[in-house]
Amino acid sequence: MISYYRKFIGGITRTQLETFKFGFYLLTPILVMYYVGIDTDQKFNLPGFWPDPATLNQIPKEPHEIQAEVARIRRARAEKRARLEAKAAELGITEDDV
Repeated sequence: MISYYRKFIGGITRTQLETFKFGFYLLTPILVMYYVGIDTDQKFNLPGFWPDPATLNQIPKEPHEIQAEVARIRRARAEKRARLEAKAAELGITEDDV
């Protein structure tokens, strides 16, 4: 077995070795990119990664939807302001103190 190995290695010239190395160095990244590039949906698929579009916030597009959203935001701000003012009154904080 060793004699066969030496005979094989001894029969390769430097030019053949460099040609093999060049081909190997050239084809290795190409083959890796080819392997990674095929069926990426199956190889790297993460089920449930992206949320269901039905559960996402919908951007209002119609004028009446925009007005309703602005009214909702204003109501939420007014409720928050009233809640904070009530809490400040409980603690005895007035606007003059701030």
